[in-house]
Amino acid sequence: MATSSYLASFYFVSGTIIFFLGVMILRYSSRDVVGWATALVLFFAGSGPILGGIGVILEKNLQQGTFLFNNVMENFGYSWEFFFPSLMLFALVYPERHRIWKYLRKYVFLLFIPHMFHLVLVLILIDRVNPEDTFNFLANMNVRFAPLQTFFVSLASVLNILATLLFKAHNAFFSLVNISYAVFSIFLLRKSMKLELAPRVNRQMKALVLGLGLCITVYSLGKAVPFFLNLQLDPNIVTAFINAALILGGGSIALAIVRFQFLDIRLIARKSIFYGAVIAILATIYLLTIKQVTEFFYRFSGTRFEFLETVLIIIFIIVFQPVFSRMEEWIDRVLVREGKSTRVRIRELSDELLSVVEIDDLKTKINSSLGLIFTAKKVETIFSEELFALKNEDPYALEIIKVMIKVGEPISKFDFLEALGFLNLKGRALFRPGKKAVREAVETMPGIVRRFSGYELIVPVTHEGACMACLLLGEKKEEEKYSTEELALLAMLASQISASLTRIDLLEEVVEKKVMEEELNIAKSIQMNLLPTEMPRLERYEVAGLSVASKQVGGDYYDFILEDSNLAFVVADVSGKGVPASLLMASLQASLRSMMDRMEDPVAVISRLNDVMCDITAPDKFATMFYGCVNTRKNEIIYSNAGHFFPVIIRKDGKIEELDYSGLILGVSPGFSYESRKARMNPGDSIVVTTDGVTEAENQRGELYGEERLHPFLASVREGSAGRIKDSIVEEVNRFAYPMGANDDMTIVVVKRNL
Repeated sequence: MATSSYLASFYFVSGTIIFFLGVMILRYSSRDVVGWATALVLFFAGSGPILGGIGVILEKNLQQGTFLFNNVMENFGYSWEFFFPSLMLFALVYPERHRIWKYLRKYVFLLFIPHMFHLVLVLILIDRVNPEDTFNFLANMNVRFAPLQTFFVSLASVLNILATLLFKAHNAFFSLVNISYAVFSIFLLRKSMKLELAPRVNRQMKALVLGLGLCITVYSLGKAVPFFLNLQLDPNIVTAFINAALILGGGSIALAIVRFQFLDIRLIARKSIFYGAVIAILATIYLLTIKQVTEFFYRFSGTRFEFLETVLIIIFIIVFQPVFSRMEEWIDRVLVREGKSTRVRIRELSDELLSVVEIDDLKTKINSSLGLIFTAKKVETIFSEELFALKNEDPYALEIIKVMIKVGEPISKFDFLEALGFLNLKGRALFRPGKKAVREAVETMPGIVRRFSGYELIVPVTHEGACMACLLLGEKKEEEKYSTEELALLAMLASQISASLTRIDLLEEVVEKKVMEEELNIAKSIQMNLLPTEMPRLERYEVAGLSVASKQVGGDYYDFILEDSNLAFVVADVSGKGVPASLLMASLQASLRSMMDRMEDPVAVISRLNDVMCDITAPDKFATMFYGCVNTRKNEIIYSNAGHFFPVIIRKDGKIEELDYSGLILGVSPGFSYESRKARMNPGDSIVVTTDGVTEAENQRGELYGEERLHPFLASVREGSAGRIKDSIVEEVNRFAYPMGANDDMTIVVVKRNL
């Protein structure tokens, strides 16, 4: 009797613990399929021992039994077999979703169909229906046609035989279905261990596989082996094997939770206290108020108002809901002394990090605060830039970054060394090496690994698949281990540090951008001062010029120089855009201005500029230039061209005449021999010089403006003033390129003879 009581107690306590863990996991992980799968495994693993304990008590204490409780294990006890499809579901989603999960996720119920069918047979048919009489109703049919009656009798006999065989085969072989489910689940978990898992997860998997392997072994000894050996075991022994298997299976998950941090068990326990308190409060309120109100009505009316109790409960739930979260916060504060807890101090540190704008200040704040919060003997923050700087000296610097990215969560020194491959873990499925083994291994390690190994905990700070920093925490002053909750808080803090680092980087980029914009504005102002501020004034000629940079500063350049009766004008296009092109343009302008004593000789000017460009610029830097000098007395232009886009003369009658000579671009070949050309300027004629920003303007269809559009357009606006021709070109190009606008610097110079 005492032995039976001890056995029943063991069954009941073990099952209750496992079942309770399932309830808590489901309560806090109900939105996660891993939480659901784990909870189901624990539910059914716990229900078997619980029912087994009840069965032992009923067998010893209720000799006569009752219809409700009799044969508990033989009937409702079969519900524990849902442990096996739940286990397969768990193996499909943990530690990572299996590739077939995306196809199976909508049809998970298919995993449970064999066991549902089995449960229906157990509850409804087996021990209630004689399979040999299942189809007798066919034989008892009143059919007047004798041959048909004989056929139904034969059919009923055959179907009864098949039903009998089906029932016997189902009872005998369904244990093989369970074993197949368990073996396939273990196979999936073993296969998952080949993935690149974090050391902690890898230890979880080893514990699970070992526990589930023992589970299926014990189950087979109780169910499958006796059948194949034709052994008749006592039902209590079979029940003992089944319960032991379930306790091993559920216990392996419990071990992973408690020892290897499969879930935050401390948080779960704390929350369970809260909900226990809430249940106690609800029960007290029910007894003191609702129950008393209904009893009051019963005493004075003699009639029970069941609906009144229901209405009062509903009203109470509605009223209670708004204060539910406040109660949780208050009880949580009382249980963990929230005012001085690590959680609050981490939260305060996270808030303080939001206001830090300098990397060095952030580092100092983290190191000093974590040392105080966790009473760590030493704390260090290492940014990824420091590790990258060591990659040539120590190849393990990059390996550490890879490990941090792969792990992505706080890991102990042991896990860190394991991930880097410095510890031999053969034969250590559940237990880690001792401190002496770790210390001996550290002494032989390279510099950066030894530096990291001097700390007890490494916390990676990652963002979008990149490692931004590592937090290193040494031993606590009391030499305590870092708890599961502290690891979770550090992981949360790492996310906040990642956000702070990203914000600081963005802030630095904004500042740099503002500084650059200001510098560009200054450069633009200087460049604008290099261009003509006023157009030269002549009696019989008028000129106009414009330069529009595609960026704040550009590489296009134009200029006018008037001396006596000679008007020199130049248009140049320096390779590239932005600040480099503008600097080269400024140098070109200074060189040009220094040679104005030879302004009437375009060849001398361009040749000298070419030599200067070859001396002061890199081979990949060059410029195109058109240089012309108009003699207003002789009404002729003498010019030379260094690879620039061909200017045109618009004759008064609308004819377009290209000035089609060109030599080599400036800055490529020193000493190149350029040539000069002359052209006549008649009344009403205009010279138009542009850069390729005009002809290469692009519309939405990807078409270029081109000379075939430019020349007819120039003929159509020839009667306007020089300024009007220039403005018309700008308007036409902008219209053509709308809404994108010109994608290159655009410069236009117009010289027109009026009389």
